[in-house]
Amino acid sequence: MAQGDVTCDVHIIGGGPAGYTAAIYAVRANLKTVVSTPSALSGMMAMAPEVGNFPSQVEPVAGREILSRIHEQAVRAGAEIVLESVAGVNFSEERGLQVFGGAQLHVARAVIVCTGAWNTAQKTPGEEDLLGRGVAYCVACDGPLFAGETVIVAGADPLAAEEALALSKIAEKVVLTMPNPSPDLEEDLAAALEAAGNVEVRTGLRLREILGDKAVEGARYTDRSGEEQIVEGAGIFMYLRGNAPATEFLMGALDLDEKGYIITDEMMQTSFPGVFAAGDVRRKQVRQQVVAAGEGAIAALAAERFIRGGEVRAQRGVK
Repeated sequence: MAQGDVTCDVHIIGGGPAGYTAAIYAVRANLKTVVSTPSALSGMMAMAPEVGNFPSQVEPVAGREILSRIHEQAVRAGAEIVLESVAGVNFSEERGLQVFGGAQLHVARAVIVCTGAWNTAQKTPGEEDLLGRGVAYCVACDGPLFAGETVIVAGADPLAAEEALALSKIAEKVVLTMPNPSPDLEEDLAAALEAAGNVEVRTGLRLREILGDKAVEGARYTDRSGEEQIVEGAGIFMYLRGNAPATEFLMGALDLDEKGYIITDEMMQTSFPGVFAAGDVRRKQVRQQVVAAGEGAIAALAAERFIRGGEVRAQRGVK
């Protein structure tokens, strides 16, 4: 690849806490940085109605407000934000790291993929209308909002049971509803749910509608015989559908796991040299906004090391 072909040092695909944090670190390393994102504030953080566990947040605020500040910091640092959807990539030794944007071709020395994971399944009636008014997706994020309340957890796998158990330490009562009449739970997890004392497990129920006017008041289900059942609750945590990583545009350019998540090492390096991934798009166990931001920082430091062929200064950002 000719030197003149390069359009930037670091190209970041996707905004969000991972992408914009990576941009901040890359710019501070004096690397020309471009971020491609479909909108300035996009992703799961932008949709979060309230976030109370992100560092420096004394009071809970909308995720969009936090993301807006991270975005502004990246812009002020000098990152170029291009509002576009990435159609594809071509990673090769001959042509370099190519990213095909909406109307332009980017060629970078290093690429960081931060496209996240989205829930692409059809929404339950009432879900979107009551988002932020009792509908939630993360116990660690929103569980404290339901202290002393009766709360529903709707899920179909062990993750829902684990979240119900965590919520039982906050809420007065948790009703765990599962569509499978005989859910496949590990013996110790099932025992922990029973020992909690305030978790009611109701199986064989299919969620049909989330009920409420100005806030969640409960949910409507049908059982295996088709009979309607109403479960009351001040909130409902949804774990019925897994999120799908946004990796279709890669078209086989990187190694993915069986669910489509990008496989990386601890420095966020993917299977192709110079290409990194951070945030919910990569394979990992913990998916939290603050974790995504931290991974963005690691990816940028690793990209700097890759570009310059040396070690990363341990205290990047400290003058």
